Amino acid sequence: MTYRLNGVSLEDARFGWVVRSRSKPLADLSNALSSLRRPGRHGAVSPAPGVLDVPTTMLVIETPRAHLRTLEALVRAGGVLDSTYEPGESVVEFVSCSPSGRGGADSIVDLSVVFRVPAASARGPLVTTTAAALSAASVAVSGLLSGLSLEVQDAMVRVKGAVTGLQVTDSSGAWFIYTGPVTASQWLRFESATGRAFLTTTDTWTGGTEVSGAADFGGPRGTFEIAPAWSNSPAERAGALTVATASRSSASVQVRGRAAYLI
Repeated sequence: MTYRLNGVSLEDARFGWVVRSRSKPLADLSNALSSLRRPGRHGAVSPAPGVLDVPTTMLVIETPRAHLRTLEALVRAGGVLDSTYEPGESVVEFVSCSPSGRGGADSIVDLSVVFRVPAASARGPLVTTTAAALSAASVAVSGLLSGLSLEVQDAMVRVKGAVTGLQVTDSSGAWFIYTGPVTASQWLRFESATGRAFLTTTDTWTGGTEVSGAADFGGPRGTFEIAPAWSNSPAERAGALTVATASRSSASVQVRGRAAYLI
């Protein structure tokens, strides 16, 4: 078991580095909630679900003093942190490091390193694409981004073929619609990271003619997202969308993205 920063192991025998048990790699999770008070009513009304505050994680790494500066230079760069303990990888920013020496002339040092995780999540290393035929007015697309434990807010949804009256709804209630037609020779691509939509006449996930004026979106957090859902066990999580169309002919949908994980 090990932690790596930008592909470099933080338990590297060449430098005598060891991740100590005093580390706190699991971040505290807290929601940033807003509350609306009504006169004469107890408590508060939450107008929307909360969003995660920016978490921090701390690793305590033992190093011989001779290699302390090498370790400090590595961690100060920040970058991508991953672990064999958990799925996914996190983009981290360096916050601070604090050395604590022991032995003669502090020959051994425990370096306490704090990283901030701006995206508040770890992400799956692989982009996956799931496809389904739109053979009915309402089609359930399940098994998306298997194993996720946090909402994915930057997935792309692409529809190919002749459709009208398109509406895509997540299990959380998040949604997007496209009011224009998609012809048999077109692909409609909705990018949830920006809320923008594009039409292309080739099989591509970039570029195209922007048609965002004919698209709209919303949800519990005000954006389209793919949330963890389960039917039998909360340990078996995946995204689930419902794709509705007013009319369709030889049409299909594809969902592309990376799973998101709590850290």
